[in-house]
Amino acid sequence: MNQRPAAIGIIGAGRLGASLSVALQAAGHAVAAIASRNPDSAAALVAQLEGDTRVLVAREVAEACDLLFLTVPDGEIESLAEGLPWHGGQAVVHCSGAVGLAVLAPAAEAGVGTGCLHPLQSFPSRVGEPQRFRGIVCGVEGEEPLGSLLERIARELGAGVVRLEGVDRARYHAAAVFGSNYVVALAVAAQRAWELAGLPGEQARSALAPLMLGAAENVAERATAEALTGPVARGDDATIERHLAALDGEPELSALYRRLGAELLRLDLGHAPERAARLRELLEPVEGSDGEARR
Repeated sequence: MNQRPAAIGIIGAGRLGASLSVALQAAGHAVAAIASRNPDSAAALVAQLEGDTRVLVAREVAEACDLLFLTVPDGEIESLAEGLPWHGGQAVVHCSGAVGLAVLAPAAEAGVGTGCLHPLQSFPSRVGEPQRFRGIVCGVEGEEPLGSLLERIARELGAGVVRLEGVDRARYHAAAVFGSNYVVALAVAAQRAWELAGLPGEQARSALAPLMLGAAENVAERATAEALTGPVARGDDATIERHLAALDGEPELSALYRRLGAELLRLDLGHAPERAARLRELLEPVEGSDGEARR
């Protein structure tokens, strides 16, 4: 399996499956077959590919292909590993960030190489977007020679690689959720504050999205402390006090504002000790006698 696989099969025709299939084909790999619980989804994905990729059921994909990617929900991986007809010289790779290779143990027991390739990227469209792999990092795990093959495939897709052997997968995946899903949560909170200010909700996305993109670009280009702007970076306690007063009637938003501000205080922002202490006083929760954080 250290050579370029002759035939790749994809089980799962959702958003990740679509982009991975198109990206693999664009990198010169032969995507031989697609399977999905919904045959229409598999057919729609095959229509995006060139050549003679076939729509098959999962069992037929396992019989026909040398390397299988399981782009299915985490809860379905182990049942597929248990139920598919494996054969020698084969490898199966899941694309989950949250679980290790133990879920593929039934395949490993049948002599199949097992691995993981997890793209640190969001895939919002069912239309394949191979460019979403360019410049990202993929988490890779697998015994040799499969591990090296997956590293090579990731780089052919335009991605960098981080190896996941020995990594706490739940914490790794939590980091990815903070960096992706919870960015959307921040957009929701920002829109709530926007509307509470008396501004039209339909304008929030167009007004705030460029601000969020600019912040993300700062994080990508600079050290984290240098990327930060705004009142915490300036040590502007008066502005923070005004924000907290304005949010006083919205306890959930106020608590979120404080919690995120307190996280920023982990950075070395170069504030004088008395200024840093004032920011902590405003933003860090105080433990009450009942053991719960209060303000």
